Amino acid sequence: ADRLREFTQFRQRMNQRILAEPNQVVRRFFALDTQTYQAGALDVKTKELLGLVASMVLRCDDCISYHVAQCKEAGVTREEFFETFSV
Repeated sequence: ADRLREFTQFRQRMNQRILAEPNQVVRRFFALDTQTYQAGALDVKTKELLGLVASMVLRCDDCISYHVAQCKEAGVTREEFFETFSV
């Protein structure tokens, strides 16, 4: 839990620094990412689980940490995590 909290705090600080720059391309990317994970035909929980699986396939440790935190916030259970890992 501490590692996840530290990662989340670090990510928030870095996002603030990045978004403080006047770069429209980066802002558009952040907006696209935000839109992607909002509920639509798929609910937020399902989208975050998909993001987690994609991150695991890519072996992106920071991405995995981010999506684990987002999955927990979306209410993913231990059983759902482990079933997802088996896909």
